[in-house]
Amino acid sequence: MRNPVPGDPGSIGAAGTAARRAAREVHAASETGTTAYRSLKELWATATSVRTRKEGQLSLSALARGGREADAVGAALQAYAADLSELQARARRVLDSAATAGLSVDGGRVSLAWGVTGEADVDAARDRAALMHTLQQELDGLAAQHRVRRDRLVGELEASTRRLDAIATDVRLG
Repeated sequence: MRNPVPGDPGSIGAAGTAARRAAREVHAASETGTTAYRSLKELWATATSVRTRKEGQLSLSALARGGREADAVGAALQAYAADLSELQARARRVLDSAATAGLSVDGGRVSLAWGVTGEADVDAARDRAALMHTLQQELDGLAAQHRVRRDRLVGELEASTRRLDAIATDVRLG
């Protein structure tokens, strides 16, 4: 039985960690560059230096904004990885309950497993049908929660992409 909640929380969490690490490195580079441009003002105070420093500050500002985006994306990925891990654990518990009751889960649908699954008993059949219904509701709920959380992450990533595009446009247009 495959887990009905798809995804690899370990890899997603690692991607979030890498994005946040990159954000810290970008922040440090931005701070170093800002300090360098401040000292340039004291050493080179001509009209040309003013233009150079303005362009440099614009680039450093874009770098800092990009770093904040990387941190936000990293945090979103880490939060999604934690949510995904929790949903997968809950789905595994449902799969275990189904297997224990002689039920099968395939393609997100709960059904009777092949073969003899118990005695021919009306009460047992009714109980098994009720359990199938309950487990199916749990799986459907988990799938819905997964879609909502995944869609929220995709929305955050799309918004970040738009903000990064705006930053790039600002730098190009200067």
